[in-house]
This record gives sequence, structure tokens and C-alpha cells, in this order.
Amino acid sequence: MWRLYYDGECNLCHSSQLRVVRWARASGQELETDILQSAEAQAKGYGDAMALEADGEVLFAEQAWLRLARLAPGFVGWVAPLLASRGLRPLVRLGYRLVERNRLRWFGRRTCEIPKRPSVQPHDCGKE
Repeated sequence: MWRLYYDGECNLCHSSQLRVVRWARASGQELETDILQSAEAQAKGYGDAMALEADGEVLFAEQAWLRLARLAPGFVGWVAPLLASRGLRPLVRLGYRLVERNRLRWFGRRTCEIPKRPSVQPHDCGKE
């Protein structure tokens, strides 16, 4: 079972989480999600960086995203291992950091209240 912690206030993070849930379901990977604002994520000290608990390790930021991207169908799933290669990692890290710093300005904040206790299904404010 993998567990993903994402920023529940960020529109990009939320839509990405919904996409990853679909990828996991289609690939047969068990995946639970929770928001970084949850008491559990805070107790683990995850702060505001996306975190993925997978196969006995904890991955953060671009490393978490690269692991999740391997679940994707088609081109994204195929290119993810290439992006994780030693030569491309610095470029991926730079791109991730650029989006991370600007995500709220570019994509905005969630307009609905973050649920106090996440449900089994992803919270989507009635739309995807």
C-alpha cells in the first residue's frame, strides 16, 4: 500500500492527486491519499512538501512525483524512468521547484473547505 500526502489547498496538487488515484487504480497499485494539512502528516513532519510512502521508503517532491508517474498509462509512464535518470534529475528538480514556487499563483487555491477527516474517495468540491 502506498500513501500520498499532497497540499489540500492547491488546485494543481488536488487535480494531480485525482489523476494519480486513477493511474493507481488502473495499474492495480493500492494507494491512499491524505492532505499535508492532516494531523497525521503533521505528526510525521512532512511540512508542505508532497510526500509518498512507497515500498518502505518516503519520497518527497520531484522524487515522489517521478515514482507516481511510473503508474501512468502511455507516454508519461514510459518517460518517467528516463526523467529519473542521473543525467536528467537536476533538470527535473529545477522544473519541479519552479512549478512548486509558483503553483498557487498560476493555478490558485482550492475554493472549498479542506475536509477535517479525508473520506475514502478524493474530495473534489463536486467537480473534477
